Amino acid sequence: MTQLDRSALQARNILLAMFVLLCILDVALVVIARDKWAIGRILLTIVVMYFVIQGRKWAKWLLMSLCSLLVVALIAMIFALGSKLSTILIVGSAILAVLSAAIAIYMATNKDLNRYFLYKRQVHFQ
Repeated sequence: MTQLDRSALQARNILLAMFVLLCILDVALVVIARDKWAIGRILLTIVVMYFVIQGRKWAKWLLMSLCSLLVVALIAMIFALGSKLSTILIVGSAILAVLSAAIAIYMATNKDLNRYFLYKRQVHFQ
């Protein structure tokens, strides 16, 4: 790969690091909240991320949509149930919302990451 491709790989690695952090925090909050249904959402997100890394355009848009929906749901939950939630769940949910928004924005705006996705699509269809 050329020097230009190294910046694309670095952008991919940053996305993966943010995603792993998101998953770790999400699992921790699920364990604290004892919400077993959220495990399915986490697994779905991991599967979609696999396809994102493969360069699938539909998966990129689906993951950005899931992250955006998560932001809205978490903020709504904080406002609706704030008095019934523990401080750890409120702070963790707020951090998770910010991280989800950061992932969606990063995927939509980072040119190096978009170049990585384009490269993966070209390799896949050759």
